[in-house]
Amino acid sequence: MKNKYAGSSFESFLEEEGIVEVVDASAVKRAFVIELEKRMKKIHKNKTAFRDALGSPTTAARLFSENPGTALETIVKAAAIVGCELEIRLKPKFGLR
Repeated sequence: MKNKYAGSSFESFLEEEGIVEVVDASAVKRAFVIELEKRMKKIHKNKTAFRDALGSPTTAARLFSENPGTALETIVKAAAIVGCELEIRLKPKFGLR
């Protein structure tokens, strides 16, 4: 029996809605924040101390928010505060080798 609920992929849905890049950016930022929080915990730096090191409560709030629009300079500085450096690379999308 054919599945009557089978349809396009989630990726196709995102493309149809024109939101692939926004969703991708949100996922990348969320992964960064998760890693940042792990590193903060490892070096015993709470969000208040991190905010003070970043120099701006507003910038810190934006960094930890769901909004993917955080300046690259802020992300680099956040990584440095926890003793890391940022590495950016391009990776071909699935099927575009």
